[in-house]
Formats: sequence, C-alpha cells, structure tokens
Amino acid sequence: MSNETAECDLVAEEAILTELDRHYPDHDVISEESSPEFAPKPRWIVDPLDGTVNYLNGVPHYSVSIAFESASERDVSVVYHIPSDTMYAAVEGEGAFANGRSLSVSETGSIEDALVVTGFDPATMEAQDVDQFRSLIGETQGVRRFGSAAAELSMVATGRFDVFFERVLSVWDTAAGTHIVEEAGGEVTRIERLDGENSEMVLASSPGIHRDLVALVSPGPAGE
Repeated sequence: MSNETAECDLVAEEAILTELDRHYPDHDVISEESSPEFAPKPRWIVDPLDGTVNYLNGVPHYSVSIAFESASERDVSVVYHIPSDTMYAAVEGEGAFANGRSLSVSETGSIEDALVVTGFDPATMEAQDVDQFRSLIGETQGVRRFGSAAAELSMVATGRFDVFFERVLSVWDTAAGTHIVEEAGGEVTRIERLDGENSEMVLASSPGIHRDLVALVSPGPAGE
C-alpha cells in the first residue's frame, strides 16, 4: 500500500472512530486500518474507504461501510456510496433503504438471466477458484467487477445486480452490505476461511437462484 493510500484511509477512519468514541465510548470497534481483531458485541465494524484504488485514480465508485452489531438491540448498517451521494441503510426487521426509498432484491428466477458482480484477489488465481469463476461466467448473463464490495452488495439489494460473489473478503468489507441485502429480501451464504485473518467467502443473491448458485460455486461435482 502506498503512503497516499494509507493516508486517505487513515484520515477517514480517524473521523469515524472519533465520532463513535464520542457517542458510544463503551462499544468495541473492528476497523480495517487500526482495529482488525475480533471484538465482542456490541460492536461497530468499519471500512472507512472501500474502493481506495478507485478513489485514488478518480474512478467514481467507492464507499464507506459501517455496521452496528448488538447482542440485545436491533442491528443497523449503512453504506454510503460517496460519488452518487447515496446512503444505503438497513435496520434489523425493518427493511433496507437507499436515501429513504425502500429496497427489494431482483425477482430473477434463473441463473442464465442473472447479472453477477464480483471481485478478484490473489487467491482467486488458484486453479479451483478460477474454475468457480469460469462457471459463473459460463452460466450467467454476465460478470462485472468494479472494486467496492460494500457498494456492490448494496446494489444487489436494489436489484441492479442479481448476484454478488467474492472468494476472500474481510468482515469490514461485508458486514454492512450483507445485512442490507438480507433486509432487502435477499439470501447470503458466508463461509469463513481458516486463515487466521477473519476472512470469508460471500455469495449474496435474490432468493430464487441462491441454492443453484451455491451449488455452482461449491467444490466438487456440483460446482464443476
């Protein structure tokens, strides 16, 4: 990571953590830059700038992701897509919204009609992972990559995309976005990776195609 990249993420993180500490001093925080370790609930999970490379290169697709997970109160999540000034939000049991407008995932009923948004990382280049992506490309309407998992999960909640899939993500990439998908009526499958770094595979989609998608990207004969 360059010094410029670290600086923009750290500045954003400092502003968010300062406000959280001012209002909720007794809560734990998991944050990408300064607090990446597991913390018990109630906790805040923060990605201060998801899509840093896009931001640094003037590509208008990056976001701020904040999720509140409580042991006794309703969970709340927000993803702010900065270039479009769109605030995606979800409250447990109350639905998902974009700038106050109620959201619902798509009604796509077949994988062939599904538009997929995804991300790539070094692990994706392993043979098994590449085969899974080939399956998605071959069986769906198309696959797109934009570079901000939190924003793209939120777009699944709007119905713009039918599917989000990525092999290796951290909890701060996904906590708010997956909650927003679920509150919009979607389904999410998360599989933790045993790598000691709190990373996971995430598949989020409209409910009508979720089971078939899980089979498609799973190892073994069902996913080949």
